Amino acid sequence: MRPQEVHLFVFDNLSDWEASYAIAGIDNPQFQKKSGIYRIRSRAITRAPVMSMGGIRIQPDLALE
Repeated sequence: MRPQEVHLFVFDNLSDWEASYAIAGIDNPQFQKKSGIYRIRSRAITRAPVMSMGGIRIQPDLALE
């Protein structure tokens, strides 16, 4: 079975800590009925790196089309 994709929209100055608990919970096999059913993907306007408010540089997996 192919994992379902969960998309996180990233942009310059995003508050990186706001999504952290949700992402950690979704990606943790301990909280899934079946391990590996979800896959976190970052998405932005373009594939260019973005910088969070906390100074973390994020390379988006996908661009909006």
